[in-house]
Amino acid sequence: MKTLAYYLLGIFSLCILNACDNEENPTPSKGEEEVQKIVEVLESQTEISQFVNMLKQVDVADLNENQLTVFAVKNPNTASRTAQLDSASIKNHIVKGSYAKDDLKDGTKLTSISNETLYVTRTGNDVLINGINIIGDAIQAGNSYVYIVPKIIPVGEKPVTTYKHQTTIKVNLIDGEYKPLDGVSIAAKNGDTGAELGTFTTDATGTAVISHNCDTLTYTISKEGYSDLSDGFLLAGMENNGNLSYADLNGDGRIDEGDKVSSEPYTYYLNYKERPESILTETCYMIAVNETETALTEWNNALKDYNNELLNMEMQLITGYGGSPYESDESMKYLANIYYTSAFNTLETGEKLLNGLAENSTVKQTIQLGVYRIKVDLYAYFGTMFKSGSNFISADESKDQLISNLKQYKETCPNELKNETSFLLAKVHMLAGEYIDAYDNIRSVIPNGYADIESKLILAISAKDSNLQEAINALNEVRASLGLNPIQSLDGDELIKTCHMSLNGKGLYPYYRILEKNINCYDMVAGFNASKHHLLPIPQSVIDESNEVIKQNNGYN
Repeated sequence: MKTLAYYLLGIFSLCILNACDNEENPTPSKGEEEVQKIVEVLESQTEISQFVNMLKQVDVADLNENQLTVFAVKNPNTASRTAQLDSASIKNHIVKGSYAKDDLKDGTKLTSISNETLYVTRTGNDVLINGINIIGDAIQAGNSYVYIVPKIIPVGEKPVTTYKHQTTIKVNLIDGEYKPLDGVSIAAKNGDTGAELGTFTTDATGTAVISHNCDTLTYTISKEGYSDLSDGFLLAGMENNGNLSYADLNGDGRIDEGDKVSSEPYTYYLNYKERPESILTETCYMIAVNETETALTEWNNALKDYNNELLNMEMQLITGYGGSPYESDESMKYLANIYYTSAFNTLETGEKLLNGLAENSTVKQTIQLGVYRIKVDLYAYFGTMFKSGSNFISADESKDQLISNLKQYKETCPNELKNETSFLLAKVHMLAGEYIDAYDNIRSVIPNGYADIESKLILAISAKDSNLQEAINALNEVRASLGLNPIQSLDGDELIKTCHMSLNGKGLYPYYRILEKNINCYDMVAGFNASKHHLLPIPQSVIDESNEVIKQNNGYN
């Protein structure tokens, strides 16, 4: 019994010793660990040594934040009479959360570990915390950021900041009359540096105020379901008869194609350097747009980017612009990858828009035809369109699927789109060497007014073996438009020469393959090899993703 008592007494003593030891050496909090990391990084910064010494002593035992932002105060001059930091005020310089400089946006509110609110005001790269400008960029320490400030940050109400300029943006909705439009987002930037000033929102009066120190200002406006453009023209208000008026962007005194906005959203620009006023009010105009109009605008923008990429690739392929791509497989693969990515992204945009539109809407039919046109382009350059739906298909299946899709589409599409559908059918048949079918389709549209240069070239190529005179007549129509003399007989050189002059940079490349001509017969592009370069190399990522359903084109490693 006595032995048991001694045993229990021993265990009780050990528990007391362990408890005492834990009290003397408690586990540090997340905050203490993070502050220690910050101290270790800052100890080499002599200009803030006094702040660092005080930071070592700050009590953060109850702080469970391991991401902090610290505003370290520079050492004051010996004669300085400014306020001095103490164990309480230093906590106002430690903020919960880790803020990179880009995160310190105008209007942001920070909370210190003493639960004081610090206010961020920002113009360009100038960032102030409760009116105190931070110096330089962030110093990273552990999970945290440290900024140096010249003096102690005061606490209290948001400081009043004096700005050089005040720009009021007023947005009017045109709806038979002018109405203020609230909820419009205005993304403003410094016009010289491009630095973001923030996003502002119009109130019930349709206005938003941007106070700033920038001598130049750019901004864009946006609100879902509304636009400041109509058919590509920038709105400038409303005429006396109620019709929309547009901005004369090129300043030539008339509104025409030259005034269409080249890229969206339109960027407004203000230059205070040329104005005596420091306070300006600018008025912008918007109209309501429906879902189909928005979808068509988005599609047209995507299609424009795609066509630019296609044009850039064509110019390099047929002229060797910027160096011959044929000198190495890697150059060809690089060029092909850029084009394929652009085509694939545009197709993705098209499919997304198609899924959100009413089944038989004209806009949906228009976008669908645009999707088919890109797939015909892919077939022209790669020999395959890659996919039917979500499944990869071979080159032969691509041709058959394209023709089937276009025939089905032609049965239901509006009459105004049937001619272009027949044109695409003729082009696919021509690319596949099926000249009789190509001739039948192209002959059905040319008498109906769909008689552009490429249509006449397709007619000449598809008719050259069955109706030579018709082929010569079609080609001479193209040659006349180019100022070339008419020809009496047809040979491949004259045909490719006419194609070259009329389609240079606009889809010419596949015609060299159809007519079995070397690209360097006119352009002298170094390194061209007719046995493989008539088709582009298929991106390896596509081959891998298809589990080799898609095969690499001949001649490429």
